[in-house]
Amino acid sequence: MQKSAFKYFLYIIIAFSAIGTACNTDDPFRIPPPDLSSVPEPFDLQNIEPEEIIPGVQVYIHEEGFGPYYVTARDEVWIYKTLRTDEGVIIYSTFSDNRVDPIPISMSIAGNYQNVFNFTILLGYNPGFKSGILGMKEGEKRTIVVQPEQGFRNVPSSSMNAAYRENTLIYDIRVSRIEPS
Repeated sequence: MQKSAFKYFLYIIIAFSAIGTACNTDDPFRIPPPDLSSVPEPFDLQNIEPEEIIPGVQVYIHEEGFGPYYVTARDEVWIYKTLRTDEGVIIYSTFSDNRVDPIPISMSIAGNYQNVFNFTILLGYNPGFKSGILGMKEGEKRTIVVQPEQGFRNVPSSSMNAAYRENTLIYDIRVSRIEPS
């Protein structure tokens, strides 16, 4: 009789554990938002004259680059990047989550729109970004200001970028390394 009661009690414990586990409302596939506390302040644009690269894209050069190479449409480029809206909302940063390493960008796809999950480097690709980074040298720091028509105005409505269709985008960029192809 004691074995039967113990067995019954064990089944009850297992059942309640299963019910408690099943009631967990956390989605195991949810991508958590990034920690933006380590993202530096925007580059200071005071006393720098902007240069219009193409209509809708202006650059502010904070520090000139060096070396024999400059970014072309075929290169792999390692950059530090923070992308903000004109309202100051951080969309993406290589400094989020206390990261300190630059990220690689293949310039051959950098101007293409990407339909991706939230919080990825691909969220920052658009024609204005590509135009603004072309010609940079290693060590160069610049701010690229991209108007909506060169930014995300024409992305598909299913894209995570669609939320930023009407925003002017502000990129703070520093080129760490250029790998010519």
